[in-house]
Amino acid sequence: GLGGAPSEDEIARMPVGEAHRMAAASLFHSSVAIPIWDLIFPHPLTAVIVLYTPLEYGEPWVHDYLDPKRNPKLVTFLRELTQSMPLAIRWMHANDAWSANVTEFVQDPRIKARRTWRVLRILVRTGWVRICKSDNTPKTLPAKARAAVLSTLPFWENYLEKWKGQHLTPPPRGDLRHTMQTLICSFGAMLLLSGLHQYLEVDLRSDFILLLGSFAAVITLIHGAPNSPYSQPRMVMAGHLIGAVVGVSFDYLTNPKFGNVAILPLWIAVALAPSVATALMAFSGTTHPPAAACCLIYVVGDAKIKSLGWLYLLFPCLLSGAALVLCGLVQNNVFPNRKYPLFW
Repeated sequence: GLGGAPSEDEIARMPVGEAHRMAAASLFHSSVAIPIWDLIFPHPLTAVIVLYTPLEYGEPWVHDYLDPKRNPKLVTFLRELTQSMPLAIRWMHANDAWSANVTEFVQDPRIKARRTWRVLRILVRTGWVRICKSDNTPKTLPAKARAAVLSTLPFWENYLEKWKGQHLTPPPRGDLRHTMQTLICSFGAMLLLSGLHQYLEVDLRSDFILLLGSFAAVITLIHGAPNSPYSQPRMVMAGHLIGAVVGVSFDYLTNPKFGNVAILPLWIAVALAPSVATALMAFSGTTHPPAAACCLIYVVGDAKIKSLGWLYLLFPCLLSGAALVLCGLVQNNVFPNRKYPLFW
């Protein structure tokens, strides 16, 4: 330990190192300064570690801790510290440099591209690409074709496995009560629609129609499967609206009267129009199978149907659809075992 504070004149006459030692003695009870040198590149001083105990600490064991005579472990500690600290400091510098390079690599795409290209060149030149390449790779064209066909076998096995079905239990046959209820409700709905069509076409001699072949499928859903989601009022009305709009719109692409020539051949429109209607119904969550048939009927319809134009949405699609939904509400709910609709 160091104690006692010299005067300013004495400090001025001392060498520089001794003056520093005496100045430290006036502040610290004990102090040790350990220079850390770079082991890889000699001579440069990397850091200085100072261990000290201030004078205000009055406990004796605190001051004795830095005394090598009273604490022999201090010498071993200082020796290991001088050996490990240069390596630790160099690792810190290398880590900082690596972090800076990574940040620059991520932020600058040009550097990233250059380094990626450099890695690829190294892989090619050192032969890693040739080593990783399998020797069983087909070389001739027939061998490549055979390998391509064999690679599709798992897909076809899985595809044909689906043809076997999911092995679920099919729905049971309806009993006599369900059969008679379906017969009565279907007959009543079809009779209403046929009577309205007869009155509108024959008695009133109107060009409007209320009867289409697809409405028989609507009646089958509403009265044969009233609990099916496809037979609910939302599906019937929205599905027919989408199907009618798509069918009339495609007529503008296939009918020459709207231009000098047809933009779209009829045989393509026959396949495309119901597909578009089905996709739109699936997207809107209003899938109704008869509505796609309603779209197709207009696309391939005769002059009487196409003369309706946009009125086809009202006569017969929406009006007849509303009439069939009304029949479903009235007739299905008469029977105690039936409830219609499930949702609106």
